[in-house]
Amino acid sequence: MAQEARFPIQLNNAFFITLEFHRTPELPDAIEIQFSVEARVHGKDFPDKLQIHLKVEAVENQPLTLFMELVGLFELVDGAPRPDHSALPDFVNERALYMLWPHVVQMVRQVTAQMGMNPVHFPTPYNFDFRLSNEIIESEQGEGG
Repeated sequence: MAQEARFPIQLNNAFFITLEFHRTPELPDAIEIQFSVEARVHGKDFPDKLQIHLKVEAVENQPLTLFMELVGLFELVDGAPRPDHSALPDFVNERALYMLWPHVVQMVRQVTAQMGMNPVHFPTPYNFDFRLSNEIIESEQGEGG
């Protein structure tokens, strides 16, 4: 007997709406970027549809600055049982943000390589801890990398 999926929700589309990268003329050999992450989760139509707007921004005064906005569109898998709205915070924390993060990492590596520098390693934040508040989750997190 097949086990029922805890979160029968799939990422249908992810796209960047803003990309800004700037670098100083001289860069150190090893570069570490301090960044913040903000997510807005629009879940009023959950579980049928879910939209996550993810912003990643480097803190000021670094040799590389960046600002990215990514939107992820999620939908319920056809024919899957409908999870309760109370599952939304757990889905966001345990799955959705980790499904979007590889898009951010790949973009940073690709653009920094095209800027004539070693591709920057952009780690996954260790702990996304977003809480539901009036159908929208908003949080900020600083991270070193």
